[in-house]
Amino acid sequence: MYPSAKDTLADRRVIPIAISVMALLVISCASGPQTGVRTDFEQIRVTTVAVAPFYSSGSFGLDSQQRQQIEAYYEDAASSALALHGFDVIDSQAMRHHLTELDLWRDFEDGIDLRQNLRNYFEPVAAGADQPIEVQTMRDLGAHGALPAETILFGEIIYQSYGTCRQAADAHAAHAEVSITPSAPSELPRPCVSSHFQAKLVDVRTGRTMWFNRIFLETHTHQLAADTERLNIARAVELIFDAGTGIADLAPLQRPDDTHADTTTP
Repeated sequence: MYPSAKDTLADRRVIPIAISVMALLVISCASGPQTGVRTDFEQIRVTTVAVAPFYSSGSFGLDSQQRQQIEAYYEDAASSALALHGFDVIDSQAMRHHLTELDLWRDFEDGIDLRQNLRNYFEPVAAGADQPIEVQTMRDLGAHGALPAETILFGEIIYQSYGTCRQAADAHAAHAEVSITPSAPSELPRPCVSSHFQAKLVDVRTGRTMWFNRIFLETHTHQLAADTERLNIARAVELIFDAGTGIADLAPLQRPDDTHADTTTP
């Protein structure tokens, strides 16, 4: 399960939230939307992806500055992973700047105010039902050419923590991956860090999910160091965008940087 949050790392103190953590675990283990590329977009190739600022529904015992740092770790890792697949990536800061220059950042923020589980957003609605406000907002901004790309990546940090694991996460969560370093103690409990994250690529024109995936990576080690958390986040994001998840099927056939490459033989 998630680590008990009672140890410190880089002077960070996490408040025990056992009940909330168990609730998150139950929610995350429930059946959810299809992962991978959605059927309607299997023949689509995407050139440019804009990364919207990631969000989380909990504070994980962090102050505002610490939480922003964790979100930045995830956003940077996601931008790098997408770029490795050949996408031209507009990072979250550039996207915010673009919309701010158009005086539309507040419209985006207010209209696409994601607070709940990401898996519930940008999904089909019943015939005749009104579209959710986040879908309407995206379509409207897209129709006016206000968004910097026709595909947006949204990410939710479900849970992020470090501490002591008394049980392994894969005993409770079907999609959890547990990594045990060679130097880790042979038996539980062990020092550990958990990164639980999910992401969606959304088509601006339709406001519908093109691709979805989630990851719950728990790494057990012998000692928690200053960069343990950052490295676990980077690995978790790498796994969520792994080629086997279908993300490569949406990537351009040629990297944007190579479009005008000189192909003559010297």
